[in-house]
Amino acid sequence: MSFIAKHITHQNERLLYLTRLNWIILLSGFFWLVLLGALGVFINWLILYKFNILPSSTVPNLPYPYSMVMDIAAGLFPAMMGLIIFLVYLFKFMGTEIALTDKRMIFKTGLFFVHSSEVEISEISEATVDNGWFGVIFGYGTIRFDCRFVGDFTIHTVNNPYRIIRQINKLKSSGHHPEVIPA
Repeated sequence: MSFIAKHITHQNERLLYLTRLNWIILLSGFFWLVLLGALGVFINWLILYKFNILPSSTVPNLPYPYSMVMDIAAGLFPAMMGLIIFLVYLFKFMGTEIALTDKRMIFKTGLFFVHSSEVEISEISEATVDNGWFGVIFGYGTIRFDCRFVGDFTIHTVNNPYRIIRQINKLKSSGHHPEVIPA
């Protein structure tokens, strides 16, 4: 069960649509992991094989596991940075939920420290979607809500942004509740 369905929605409102960020955000993190990992391997290749330098040879009586770590430390730094960047994208993907109830729009971020933003459906005066080419191909987009009294509300890399917009328009234009669409 999602965090929004479990903790944020009230008894007198129905959860109509629940989605997460698109998987393309994980591809961005994976790109940085591969790029910085390859840079680390290249730096190690340059130091160890091209220039034939062993940093551990300058330190006498260094045991084997420590000497190996010292020899690859220069390339280990970019690889670790790539791993950290990937984990940031992964936690952002896992910790973000976007929900639409019959009364409000809820945007939750965070796995450990949860931050949720919400806006009443009646407060949304305009919604625009920006896809780009990749967004059209892979089914994601950025939604910008122009809301009265609470300011603008932007959600990046949302799965099926037009489905959310259609549901909001149905809620605003009719008095009855639209059908519940599974995510």
